[in-house]
Amino acid sequence: MKNFRQPVGWRDEAINAVIRAYSTTEGTGTDIVYVFIRQHLPGSVTYSRDMDRLKLTQFLRAETDEMQSLISGSANTFGYYDDGVSHALYAWYSVSWRGQRIEIVMPPDHSSDGDAIFIGDDDTLLGEFVEMATAHSIQPLGRALCYSEGWESAPDIDAEIGSITWDDIVLSKGLVEEVRSAIDGFLANREVYRKLGFPWRRGILLVGPPGTGKTMICKAAGAGTSVPFLYVRDLREHGHSSAIHTIFERARQLSPCILVFEDMDGFVNESNRTVFLNEMDGFQSNDGLLILASSNHPERIDDALLKRPSRFDRVFHVSLPDFAERREYCRRLIERSELSKHVAEGVDRNSLVDRIAERTEGFTPAYLKEVFVSAALANAHGGCSTLDQDFVDAALRQVDEFRAFLKKAQDPESLGEMANGAKMGLR
Repeated sequence: MKNFRQPVGWRDEAINAVIRAYSTTEGTGTDIVYVFIRQHLPGSVTYSRDMDRLKLTQFLRAETDEMQSLISGSANTFGYYDDGVSHALYAWYSVSWRGQRIEIVMPPDHSSDGDAIFIGDDDTLLGEFVEMATAHSIQPLGRALCYSEGWESAPDIDAEIGSITWDDIVLSKGLVEEVRSAIDGFLANREVYRKLGFPWRRGILLVGPPGTGKTMICKAAGAGTSVPFLYVRDLREHGHSSAIHTIFERARQLSPCILVFEDMDGFVNESNRTVFLNEMDGFQSNDGLLILASSNHPERIDDALLKRPSRFDRVFHVSLPDFAERREYCRRLIERSELSKHVAEGVDRNSLVDRIAERTEGFTPAYLKEVFVSAALANAHGGCSTLDQDFVDAALRQVDEFRAFLKKAQDPESLGEMANGAKMGLR
């Protein structure tokens, strides 16, 4: 750029104008920056991309030479925190790449994602640079991305999918083996799919009551592989159809990957149904996509999703645990969890596990866990950290309370009499 070495003051002025615009109607930050670029760097080539600020900055530091800030106060440009990660609020850098000077502008933004403007002299070279930066920025910082009004790296989900394995899931052995075979078999046999002439894509739907282990299955699916794990939290945007395009576009860019829709029945409605079906059908290539979805209310899911193979090829029913499964789940809680360290020597653990398993038909694993947690908290509120006979008595009382709670929950006329979740110990 011919005017590259002119005083940097106008760049600061541009950033300040963007900041002022947040409380006015002067336009977007990107619009304002372009006005200044046209005025001070006429004839330059520009590209604009929406991308993760932290990932872009990492790319610049790793792949370019002589990176420097062109605005004052550069030490204060990183001030947005999301789960403890620092992102750029705004920045204006100069870098050297393949012997050419390139400027990168990140206008002030309230999010870790936002427009980045690339400025250079050589259209071809700048285009290559932008494509490399874009390819880098779509990758998660770890393995996991979460979608909620846009994609963001999700270290919390990353940690969770690494901590759950198939051995941690207490369901019928046959069901676990079937689900695991469907998931692991897909991820491990790309070439077999191609040799047989099948598209390498798969859709698996898990249905059943809340708290039965569907989410744990999704986490276990991610633990056995290194492919990216994309979790869709919600579709809160007004333009749901646009959001669906964005979700599938990123999944295709990162394929092979696992794309997870939790509470599927809440995602598809009349306004976005056609768009979602088209994306699932893969009018664009869905090669390498393993789509996992769960639903507590399969009756609310469109038949076009449930009953047409190539959308959800397998539907697994994750039902309430039987006696053996309840007993095993309780045994793990009392033997393997943090609670096991505090159980008094005089407590007969096997007897407690059997008594609770026998009396909890219709309980989900989530309720079984709450029985133990609430009983332990009752001890703690009494100032006792040792889980003694009082803990046993509290656990059995909690079973009776939950059983009454569940009975009323099945009777709409009794809903008004039900204690709220906090009083029942539900969290």
